This record gives sequence, C-alpha cells and structure tokens, in this order.
Amino acid sequence: MPAFRLLRSCLPLLLAGAAAAQLPLAEVAKLARDRAERSRPAQLKALEPYWPDLALNYDDSRDVLNARIAEVAGLGDSVVPVLLEKLTPTNGSGEGGRQLAANCRRVLERLDPASFVDALAELANGPSPTARTEAIRLLGAAQNGQAAALLVDLLDATTGDDRRTVLRALRQHRSPVGAAKAAPLLGANERAMREDVLGYLTAARAGAVVGVVAEALAAERDPKLLPLYVEYFAAATKANDAAARALLPLLDRDRLDWQDTRRLVQVLATIAPAGHEPTTKRLGALLDDGEPSSVSVQAAVTMRALGDKQGVTRVRKAIDEQMRKGRRRQEGSLYEHRANLSFATEDYAEAFADFEKVLEFQDGLAMTRRAYVGMLRCDAHRKRTANLLKLMRASGMTVAEIEAIGADDPDFAEALKQDRVRKELQALAKEQAPK
Repeated sequence: MPAFRLLRSCLPLLLAGAAAAQLPLAEVAKLARDRAERSRPAQLKALEPYWPDLALNYDDSRDVLNARIAEVAGLGDSVVPVLLEKLTPTNGSGEGGRQLAANCRRVLERLDPASFVDALAELANGPSPTARTEAIRLLGAAQNGQAAALLVDLLDATTGDDRRTVLRALRQHRSPVGAAKAAPLLGANERAMREDVLGYLTAARAGAVVGVVAEALAAERDPKLLPLYVEYFAAATKANDAAARALLPLLDRDRLDWQDTRRLVQVLATIAPAGHEPTTKRLGALLDDGEPSSVSVQAAVTMRALGDKQGVTRVRKAIDEQMRKGRRRQEGSLYEHRANLSFATEDYAEAFADFEKVLEFQDGLAMTRRAYVGMLRCDAHRKRTANLLKLMRASGMTVAEIEAIGADDPDFAEALKQDRVRKELQALAKEQAPK
C-alpha cells in the first residue's frame, strides 16, 4: 500500500489525541506516518501465521475461516492498514490472492469500516478490480453518510457486476439517498440488475421514485420479478392511486401464482387509498372466480379495510353454502378460510372455534401448525393468558417459532412480554434444548 494511503488509514486514530495535545496538523500527519512505519513490522509479524488460512476458499473452509477471521479481528485496529493492503492481490497471485482479499475484507467488516472510509474510497476508485469490489462491499458495511454518498457516486462510475455490488452495498444502508440514480436502472436489459435495483429501493423505502417504478413495472418482461415490485410498493408508499392502478393488472389470470396473488391482495389494503373504487371493483371480481379460497378471503378482508364490507358477507355466505354439502362439513380448509375471515373481522371467539375444527379435520402437519398459530393469536387478542400457556405446549412448536408469530402481530408480541409467558417460554426452551 502506498505510504499516503497507509497514512490516511491510520490518521483518524490519532486526531483525537493530537487535538488534546494541540499539535499542528502537519505534525499530526508526520506523527501518523512515523507511527505507521514503526508499527508495520509488528503488524506483519502478528498476521504472518494467518496468511495461509486466509488464502483458502471461504465456501470450502467456512468453519476454519470463521475462527481465523474472528482471531484476526481480535488483534484490533492496528492491523487495518496491512489488511487494506491485501485487498489488492499481487501480480501472479491468482485465485489465492483474490481469496485472501475476500477474507481480509471479512475481517475488516468487523473492525468498523466507517473509521477508514477514505482508504476505501481510494480502493473503490483504483485500478484493481478485486480491490474495487471488496472496497465497495466494505462501504456497504460502513454505516455513515460519507460511505453512502461515495456509493451514490460509484453508481455513475461503475458498470456491470461492480454496479450491482454498489446497489447491494446501498441496500445495507437502507437510505433513499441514491434512489433517484438507481431507479432509472430498472430499464436495464440485465434481469439481475433490475432485481438488485428493486432490492435496494425496497430496503430504502424510496417513495420519491414511485412513478419511475410504476413505469418500469408496466414494461417488465420477467414474471419472476413481479413479486419484487409488489414488495417495493408495499414498503415505499401508502394510499397511492397511481401505485394501486399500476399493480391491479397483476391480478389478471396467470400473471402471479396464488401465493403471490394473495400477497398482492393483502398489501393493496395499504397501497390503495380508502374507498379506491378501481381496487375494490377488481377485488370483488376475484370473489366470482370460483369457490372460497385463501385469495378470496384476503380479497374480502382488503375490501373491508378500504371501506367495502360486502366482500366479507359474500365470502362468508359462500363458505357456509359449501359446508352444507355432505362430506365438505369435514373439510379442514373450509374451516380455516372461515377462521381467517373471522379473525380479520376481530370475531376472535368464532375464529378460535373454527381453528379447533381445523385441528379436528386437518389433512397434514402444515395445516395443523397454521391452526395452532391461529388459536395462539386468538387467545393473545382475547388476553386469555392461561389458555395461551397451555396452547404453547400443546402446539409442539419451538420457542423460536412461537416468538416469530409476534413479528406480524403486535398484540401477540405484547402478550409475550408478560412475566407468566416469559417464564413459560424459558421453561420450554430448557426442555427443547439438546440433551
């Protein structure tokens, strides 16, 4: 690494002490240079035992390398300059040099990359392709405004895989600062580029570029990317007429599979404005597409959220009609549809009763688990703590699975905070721990 770059990587570590000592800036630079040069032999000696392992392929030697990476990171900030130097492979080092660079980057990710952003900027704009890629990744881990601004600039200075790496690094920042430059890249020919753009815009909740994304959605050629547009709009905008209208054509037959269709119907409850007639009309048409299904149930729930209660009445009537047909009275899926409808309308007692029927007539482990999840949520909303504790044990679910329910249900998450519930979960965790 050139001396000026080594100096720049070390300089921030000395500024605080220099300020306290009231040294002139020129003397601070000289002090940093001298200290870097004196400490370099010690740094090289400390790192020497690790180079052979750090040159291994990470995917082939994950366990060994994770241990070595942690050990090197434990040496502290003093080894940062040498690790930065290794991001640039030496001539003739081949694959081993690139693997060494990647593993040094993994160490540097643990050593506060925000403290050496200037050095990363030089590498990201330098001549070495490997160093550029690794520096961009480290800028993603450097969570400060300077790093984010550098990444935005790099959107203009990079192409191909490097630009995709920049987009993934920006995604780590979850900041919309680069949205205006990134959104037009949805017109790129490469599917992977469009996918990374959507990933970044969604993570950043970049609502300012909704119009650009809506235009890109209308022109999108790859059906596998359509669910990513749905997630972008769900994250980035609410009560938006243009966004809702852009998404409604995805409800045409065969544009999405049933799971993605249900997700789209679900998020339209927040994307579309209240009383949005184009949305409620299109969702109403879904209710006429056949017998009750998870999609029609969700359509009715979304219509209700937008102010149209007729959908709930129609779906409930259709479910009840099917249940009056002989063997269908013992069909677990019909009870599950009705339970979900009742839960959405806050009829928790009715929902609980139907989830019990699902357990009675279930046709597999997946349906059984969904029934227990539904019953647990019902009891949390009804504040039936004693019954909730019994169900947690009866469900056979792990503690992690039970706690995960709270991610999408604030009332359930609140119930988990109760002392009685926490103690029960601790007891379950001990019972479920490997012997």
